[in-house]
Amino acid sequence: MTKRKTPRPKLAALLGTTLLVSAFASPLASASAASAIPSAAVSSASATPSASVAPPAVAVRACETGGPHTDFKGTNINMRSTPGGNYVGTANQGDCAYWYQTDSGPRVQCPGGTSTVAWHLVQNKRTGVVGYVSACYL
Repeated sequence: MTKRKTPRPKLAALLGTTLLVSAFASPLASASAASAIPSAAVSSASATPSASVAPPAVAVRACETGGPHTDFKGTNINMRSTPGGNYVGTANQGDCAYWYQTDSGPRVQCPGGTSTVAWHLVQNKRTGVVGYVSACYL
């Protein structure tokens, strides 16, 4: 009786899956996808120790800045439907914001002691919520 050999997965197929996942997913998803590939499959398909799975994604990068892109300054910042209006969501530093326009509204006392009547209509890039935020917090 002869044993039938099952074909081994090719390293290019394993690496291609990891690279594809890491190109379109969050850093956490990329790391979990890379760890989901059995190490035995990688080591058996690899001829040299230098050919290994791509390292997981590095740390989360900072917000893009310049032009309409910015970040929030502070935590638990209320986003509102109109300048000084109803609550629509919360923003935090690191959420990143996309700026649309500036309007005047109720005066706000800023944490640094200054005050402003400027309100920015922005989108929280993490949550997708669009709302007005006082200029104190952008």
